[in-house]
Amino acid sequence: MHGGKRAGSGRKKNAEHLRRHVVTIRLPNWMILQLKKEGEIGYIIEDQLLKSTFIDQPSDYKQ
Repeated sequence: MHGGKRAGSGRKKNAEHLRRHVVTIRLPNWMILQLKKEGEIGYIIEDQLLKSTFIDQPSDYKQ
């Protein structure tokens, strides 16, 4: 037997409130250059927002 969908196989889908969406922001070039040196910009910004008290994360959120 080859291929085919099997019950329970594949990656499980995230809940809607945990899905990631692309957001466009404008940043000064000097800021972008510094962020790129540290790694992936989106993950750095997400990490810093979660560290601040600006945003409350859901109880089922995993980094």
